[in-house]
Amino acid sequence: LIVEEYRKNYSPIPTVVPLQERKNKPPSKSNPKYNTTNVNKKYIDQENTENKIQKTPLEKIKESRKKQKQSNIKSSNVVANIKNITKKYSGKLTDFQLSVSELELKFGEITSLVGENGNGKTTLLRIIAGELKETSGIIKYPALTKSKEKSWYKIKQQIGYVPQELPQWTGTLVDNLHFAAAIHGIRGEENEDEVDFILWRLGLDKYRNATWNEISGGFKMRFALAKALVCNPRFLILDEPLANLDVNTQLLFLQDLRYLADSLAHPKTILLTSQHLYEVESITDNIIFIKEGAVIYNGKFKNFGEDREENAFELSCNLSKNELMDLLEEIQYTEIETVGQNQYIINASINIGSNDFIKLFIDHDITLKYFRDISKSTRRLFKTEK
Repeated sequence: LIVEEYRKNYSPIPTVVPLQERKNKPPSKSNPKYNTTNVNKKYIDQENTENKIQKTPLEKIKESRKKQKQSNIKSSNVVANIKNITKKYSGKLTDFQLSVSELELKFGEITSLVGENGNGKTTLLRIIAGELKETSGIIKYPALTKSKEKSWYKIKQQIGYVPQELPQWTGTLVDNLHFAAAIHGIRGEENEDEVDFILWRLGLDKYRNATWNEISGGFKMRFALAKALVCNPRFLILDEPLANLDVNTQLLFLQDLRYLADSLAHPKTILLTSQHLYEVESITDNIIFIKEGAVIYNGKFKNFGEDREENAFELSCNLSKNELMDLLEEIQYTEIETVGQNQYIINASINIGSNDFIKLFIDHDITLKYFRDISKSTRRLFKTEK
């Protein structure tokens, strides 16, 4: 097809004399070897090509189609595309607006929404999940829409949404999972196999016949995740999934999320909110910080803080703020902020690292109860403005 298209629109491909063979000598009477009348070959002028062979029309066609294919692949990888989304709440006691100018969510990536409570994280999640109508803006789901006909029902079938406040269910856990799978078209033996696999994968098999009142909050959250996963959604949205989990369960749960996102056969897009900042930062690809309804940071987590001018550290010790200030006179610190009882965030010169702080405390025989380098953590954005 490409050849036919070429023959139809273009003349025959000229024979090219390689530049290196011409030794930079143009055709002339004194150089008959390269005279076009004698050789009957077309040449490329070095002055016009700058030592590069120009692409033929056939090559241009192939390159154009390759770029189009790459563009289609890139587009099919985008699960959700959000532009200029706003949500306004007006009342006697509140006047709040959420504004998100642009957001793109892709397969195989985990995106974390972080920020203080009441700043719009859950609102944005509900809008993207289709649970809440936006005031203005556009949301598209390219990878979830197989044809030009945009059926919200078909899109919704591919989204698994787990809210922070879980609705109570009746009956046993396993019966609820079978029902959830059935209403998504998974029936018969496939239904049995899918439910058994999810129960095993999330460590719920021994609770399969338990009711709502017989399992803890952590296992209820796992059940909610199982209910979402049994339908094999391509897009998973979780609101504060770590809230009711103990430390060990949190780690296991986060490992599960990373596993689901990285699956070679069925990679998922995962969007979640959490106040467990350091935990989600350990697995997330992208991070979005929302403050008072506005997006303060939206990008790759690995790039956060790359252009910083200072380092930042969070620590806890038995010193008062004044005592700590006296101690830190030995290093180049710029600011100390109290964030709790004998808990501080310290900004210091970019040349000051963790080892400098730890050595200072060791030299003065002062015990550090807690210490963390937050120079590349969004924890810095939680600081109270002065």
